Amino acid sequence: MFGIDRDGRLSFVTEEFATLLSMAPGALQGRQLTSLLPADDAETVMRELRAVQETDDRQTGRCQVVFDLGDRQVPATIELTAADGAVVCSVHRSTSVHDRFDRLFDLIQDPAVAFEIVDREPLVHAVNTPFAETFGYDPADIVGESLNEFIVPEQKDEEAMDYDQRTADGKANHAIVARKTVDGWREFDYHSVPYQADDGRQYGFAIYTDVTEDRRRQQRLRVLHRVLRHNLRNDLSVVIGAAQHLNSAATDSYTITMTERILDAAGRLDAVSQQAKEVESALENTTERPIDPGSLARSVTEDYPETVTVHPSIRPSVAVPGGPGLYDALDNLVENAVEHTPEGTAVRLVVEEEGDEVLLKVTDDGPGIPAIERAAVFDGETITTLQHGSGLGIWLARWVAESAGGALSYDRTAGWTVVTIRLPAVAADSADILDLDAGESESETLPE
Repeated sequence: MFGIDRDGRLSFVTEEFATLLSMAPGALQGRQLTSLLPADDAETVMRELRAVQETDDRQTGRCQVVFDLGDRQVPATIELTAADGAVVCSVHRSTSVHDRFDRLFDLIQDPAVAFEIVDREPLVHAVNTPFAETFGYDPADIVGESLNEFIVPEQKDEEAMDYDQRTADGKANHAIVARKTVDGWREFDYHSVPYQADDGRQYGFAIYTDVTEDRRRQQRLRVLHRVLRHNLRNDLSVVIGAAQHLNSAATDSYTITMTERILDAAGRLDAVSQQAKEVESALENTTERPIDPGSLARSVTEDYPETVTVHPSIRPSVAVPGGPGLYDALDNLVENAVEHTPEGTAVRLVVEEEGDEVLLKVTDDGPGIPAIERAAVFDGETITTLQHGSGLGIWLARWVAESAGGALSYDRTAGWTVVTIRLPAVAADSADILDLDAGESESETLPE
């Protein structure tokens, strides 16, 4: 708190007010309040001061100001109250959006930079500690300079200029970019957010999240997957062809037995290779149109008319995301339930709503999924050479569900196995929902 006399001088100040301004109380007492404020704020305070001084009633005025201390500014709200001819003021520190961002800026673990766009150049205003450590520049060396000159590779100049122009136009940026760091070239998930100051100057904040290892790992997996799958299928064709020839020409039981074992093992490998291809296709095959879960369930079970029963309990206007891959995911779960349970096992496909989600439940009264098959998929256990599944169908169901914003779960209750694809419900116009019962564009929605 502080008091003001009729001339606008500080008649008293509290320790708390002096601490707010990082000054000694003695240095403030007797000083003109307006000397601590920008001209516009000083005029506002004096206008409020005169208003409360001129009334006989106990009146309170309020105004927003910024104490200008030269090296820093302190935004605050001042309340002025007239009491017995004097004016007593209380001060409340304001927390601006900029103040809140400063705290985030300092605490965020990713490299971050604040800049101003001047003549389409991003001039650095501030960098956080992770930025300095990642890119190897002392803040004193980079503040006031063009950000692009320090971290953008020469061959990416035009790309960076396009991002800067978007910031100047008040548009956000998001991209995967390559930048030079103390550890060499790295790839970052780059987010830039623009904002305009009251004086019309254009500023921006940028955050760089290092995704190098994830992207390299994905690339290695794609290359290995495609090369191994291609080589595996070609070599398996040779193995299977040779084994069939030997088997048909064999006259002794030993050779026949051995070639049959070769054909059996090669057949299993070929099936896994084919399933890997289907998984890749399903995960890449997406569509923006939502799907009617009831018609999806009926379409999946068409191949099992005597085995699987469908129990839809869902409103016609509710759909689910997932694209054509959802067909493959659900088909794999139904196929597993049918083929890996004893003949005569009851298999049901239940479609129901639960809150804001749709549940696709494949249930059966068979023995359940073996622990070794479900450990890694459902229980989060590490995959080892001693713990692996015989196929990719359950993994496919999990990946498709997760990519659609849902999840896959397993439950075993009262002798029933329940594998559930849980997906967010999408309210959509009936014209936008893919209805497989209506025979609508099955080439779009079903695998060939």
